[in-house]
Amino acid sequence: MAYDGELVKMQNGRWARFQRCQVYRPGVADAGETMLLIAVELEERYQQLLDDAADSLAEYRSQGVQVRLAPDAQGLSLQAETSVSASVN
Repeated sequence: MAYDGELVKMQNGRWARFQRCQVYRPGVADAGETMLLIAVELEERYQQLLDDAADSLAEYRSQGVQVRLAPDAQGLSLQAETSVSASVN
C-alpha cells in the first residue's frame, strides 16, 4: 500500500511520487469527497538524481555495507560488517 508523497520506481524504470487527488463528478452530491492516490512521474532532472542515488546505495550494499533510513527520515545510516558505522545527512 502506498502513501501520499511516497517515491517509487515503476516497472518502466521511471521514478514517480504518489499524490492524493480529489475526484470531481458533476451532478453528484459528494463531488470532491472521493480521493484517489495516483503516481505522478517526476521531471527528468529528478529521474537522474534518484537513479544516481539508487546506484550509489547499491554499490554500498555490494560491498557489504548495511544501508538504513534514519528513524527521523532525515538521513541514511551506513554500517559496515565490521561494526564501524557512519551517518550521512
